[in-house]
Amino acid sequence: MNAQRQIIGIGSATVDDLLIVDRFPVPDSKQEVVHADRQGGGLSATACVASARLGVPTAYVDVLGHDDLSQWVIADFEREGIDTSLIVRNPDARPIHAIIIVEEGVGSRTILYSKAGHMAPVADETLLAAVRQARVLMIDDVSNELTASIRAMESAREAGVAVVADIEQRSDAPLLALPDHLIVSSGFALRALGESDPAAAARAFWHDDRAAVVITCGAQGSWYLDASGEVQHQPAHEVQAVDTTGCGDVFHGAYAAGLVWGLSLAERVRFASVVAALKATKLGGRRGIPTRAQVEALLAG
Repeated sequence: MNAQRQIIGIGSATVDDLLIVDRFPVPDSKQEVVHADRQGGGLSATACVASARLGVPTAYVDVLGHDDLSQWVIADFEREGIDTSLIVRNPDARPIHAIIIVEEGVGSRTILYSKAGHMAPVADETLLAAVRQARVLMIDDVSNELTASIRAMESAREAGVAVVADIEQRSDAPLLALPDHLIVSSGFALRALGESDPAAAARAFWHDDRAAVVITCGAQGSWYLDASGEVQHQPAHEVQAVDTTGCGDVFHGAYAAGLVWGLSLAERVRFASVVAALKATKLGGRRGIPTRAQVEALLAG
C-alpha cells in the first residue's frame, strides 16, 4: 500500500470567493462588501483537506487546466500536503468557480457557482490501481458525469477499500447503493426519501451491504446506524458559528480519517462532529479545520 495515499478523494474542486456583508442583499439595491476572501472549496476536495490537516496521507483526483484558477487550486492542495499526482491536466479544463455571500454575525451563506470548463476524470488503470491500494475512497456527486466515481467505487469495494460518499443532489441507484459509509444531510434525505425524521431516514438508507449510515442535521447533531439496527444520536458540539460553509464536507473528511485510525462508529461520528463544529468558527470552508491534536485536546477537556 502506498503510504502517501491512505485516503483518495474524487470530486470537483472549486475556487470560493467569499463576500462578507452586514446584511443579505435585497433586489435592486447596492451594498458594500465588508470583507472579501478566497479559499478552496468542493465537497470531496474540502474533505481531503480535512483528512490531510488531521494527519492522514491523502490524494485528490480531478481534471484541471493551466489557467490561473487551476494553478491556484493545485498550489493550495500542495500547501496542505495533499498528493496531487493523480490530478489530470487538460488545457480546456477549469475548476468550478463559486461566489459565496456570507451574512456577517449570522453564519448563513448563499452560494452562486459556475461549472464552465468543468471536466470529470476518467477511470483509467492508474486511478483504479491507486484506489485499490488506499484505505478509504471518498466521492461526491457534484460532477455531471460520474462514471469514473462509480467505477472507482466498484473497484474499491472489490478490494475491500471503504467508500465514504457525500451525496447532495442525485439519487442515482449506483451512487446510493455502492458506498458502504453513506453520510448525507437531512435535507438530502427529505428530497430523496420524503422522510423528515433522521432516524427513519437512516433506516431507509440502510441495507446489509453497508457498514454505516449517518444523517447530519447541523445544530441538531447526527443520527447514525450500523448493523446492530439501533439508531444512535450524536449531539452537535456547541460553538459560536461564523460560517457554516463546508461543514458537511469537513465532517466527511474527519470521518474518513477516523476509519483509517480504526475508531468505532460512535467515535468517528463524535470526532467528525467536533471537527465540523470547529470549522464553523472561522470564515470559509477550510480556514477553521483543526489539527488532530487540537480536536483531541478539546475532547479530553
